[in-house]
Amino acid sequence: MATKTQPPIEKYLKLPEGYPAELIEGEIVVTPSPSYKHQNTAIDISSKMKFFVEEKNAGIVLYEFDVRLDDENAIRPDIIFVQNERKEIIKEDWVDGAPDIVIEVLSSSTITKDTIIKRDIYEKYGVKEYWIVDPENEEIFAYEYKGGKFNLICHGRECTSKVLTDFSWGFKD
Repeated sequence: MATKTQPPIEKYLKLPEGYPAELIEGEIVVTPSPSYKHQNTAIDISSKMKFFVEEKNAGIVLYEFDVRLDDENAIRPDIIFVQNERKEIIKEDWVDGAPDIVIEVLSSSTITKDTIIKRDIYEKYGVKEYWIVDPENEEIFAYEYKGGKFNLICHGRECTSKVLTDFSWGFKD
């Protein structure tokens, strides 16, 4: 007699609210709390982006909010931006589909996950812009989704978004 197994998303949705996990390629991945530098950087970017977006009435910025891409991928990026024209993808407990911008701030425990695994998933689902922010080395890698793949559009201490026109963020000297 065959036993029915629960889809990975069902197991993920049963986790307690705020549990430090993501569903990546069908596996529940637990991540330790981020470092001070990580938190400080992520809060700085998200607060500046939120202020900018509200001033321009351009969309919605969310911090550590689940993004449900399919039944095997429910990822919690550090920061996301969804343009007003697409805000219907924002649900009460998650974003249902690819945000317009995803920003991941690196920690020592997330380097491989953020730079390879998540990057490939975000590319697969057509995130328009993906930033990887490295607070240890004070550098940013910004990618634009074009022609079915991510293309590097900025690498340095400061980058300007192509999706969120005129928004830039960088490390202070």
